[in-house]
Amino acid sequence: MAATFLSMEQGRMGVRSLAKHWAGRAIERANGQLQYRNCIFILAHMRCGSTALSNILCSRPDVNGYGESHVRYDGPGSLGQLALNQMVRAEWSRRADYQFDKVLHCQLDGAVPPEFFEARAIFMVREPEPAITSICHLFQKLGRRAFDNPPAAAAYYLERLEALARLWDRFPAERRIGLTHRGLMNDPELALAQISAQLGFAPPLANAYVSNAASRKGGGGDPLVSGQHHKIESTLLREPQPIESLGLSSQINRLLLDHYADMQDRFATNRPQLAE
Repeated sequence: MAATFLSMEQGRMGVRSLAKHWAGRAIERANGQLQYRNCIFILAHMRCGSTALSNILCSRPDVNGYGESHVRYDGPGSLGQLALNQMVRAEWSRRADYQFDKVLHCQLDGAVPPEFFEARAIFMVREPEPAITSICHLFQKLGRRAFDNPPAAAAYYLERLEALARLWDRFPAERRIGLTHRGLMNDPELALAQISAQLGFAPPLANAYVSNAASRKGGGGDPLVSGQHHKIESTLLREPQPIESLGLSSQINRLLLDHYADMQDRFATNRPQLAE
């Protein structure tokens, strides 16, 4: 009986996914606005400060979006599914210039089409110790086991940074920018000015937002503190603890630090010059 019920549930999920796929393809064909060149993506890992930046972007009238849509970008219909998710949440308008999504998992951007790299991309990473500690805390608070311990969270972090490095190399320099959690929190106005200059936002991004309800739900953004703020506040930045506090092996610690340093180096080579 249990096996039969599970099979029925899987069948329903399959039908639902197939229906969304074909609906997405129909929406995409009917709307010329749904092109990757009109998209803005935050490509990042969990617990890196991306929800606040997502809220800033999605508070603009020229941007459709709400946070993390969990759309798989692997072929025709993906942008239609993104628009469908936005429509369901009343976060879509024909008058907006851009479609937004935040992508935090490798299964969603691991097989992207060439057109994906015509989008504007904001890469974000956070130091390994506070990122992994925060991931564990989130999953423990939500009662979910996937990443509720440092070894699992560290494995996710390493896989994600490796994927981000590959994606970074494929974007044209003028269509990408990278920033760290510390850089964003230390000087939000400078970080937003750099994003605006590099990716051509007019008017420039402002450090103010309305916390979207969808960004306060698990899976869409930050369900813990997103609703408590309406801007990025530098006073919220906390100093990291020694990486040894994670209780991982010295080999894993070295990999974590090396991957983070590699992303920092990549970001530093693609920094815009701001007019004085």
